Amino acid sequence: MARIGAAVLLLAAVVLAVAVPGVGTWIAAAVLAGLASALGGLVTRGADRVLARGRDAIVASTPVTPIVVEATEPYGRNKHVGPIPAGREEQRNSPGWVTEGVATSVYLTIEATVERAVILTKLDVRVESQSPRPPDNLEDPPDSGLYPAPMAREEVRTFRVDLGEARPTPRPYEGVPSFPYTVSHLDPERFRVHAIMDRPGDITWRVEIHWRCNGQSGVVVADDEGRPFRFVRILPTR
Repeated sequence: MARIGAAVLLLAAVVLAVAVPGVGTWIAAAVLAGLASALGGLVTRGADRVLARGRDAIVASTPVTPIVVEATEPYGRNKHVGPIPAGREEQRNSPGWVTEGVATSVYLTIEATVERAVILTKLDVRVESQSPRPPDNLEDPPDSGLYPAPMAREEVRTFRVDLGEARPTPRPYEGVPSFPYTVSHLDPERFRVHAIMDRPGDITWRVEIHWRCNGQSGVVVADDEGRPFRFVRILPTR
């Protein structure tokens, strides 16, 4: 509407100058033309401000995560809660698989997806559910073809965590540096989160990787393909 108003004022100035002779007429026409120009400038500046705010909103939105995390539990998922599905695909995708034992290990491979270095500030373990009573209907798998192969022997940073603590905190093994670490697209890091539980129970949990890059920070969650890891201990401590 403002642009239309500016155009109308400008047209009126031209008509007045042509149709009505005299110096006063030319002055009035000049005033109208000036008003039209000023109004058009306000519209243009207003539009520029709106576009700038739009650009700022896009730039200030949540940044693309600068790291990618691959999580594997090579010796996990060795029991199934309740009857095992008959079909192989149903078996593979069943949410009933759990890791049963006195300990388990999750391996993390972390690398940067950006050209600059990314600082890993800490690892956290988030327990999502816990019960002091393990399931009483665990079944053994029909074969060993459902589970990921162990990782190749590579340098890993091992952190130990007791899932039975009120607030499980990963702690480095002796000789392993504590955080922070730095990763790049050419220099990934590999971590082993060795989880134990000193009493019977049933726990679901995820690993959180905190990062900082270019003045921004965030958290990447590592789990079992979208589901939490599930760890069950049946036997009490001897």
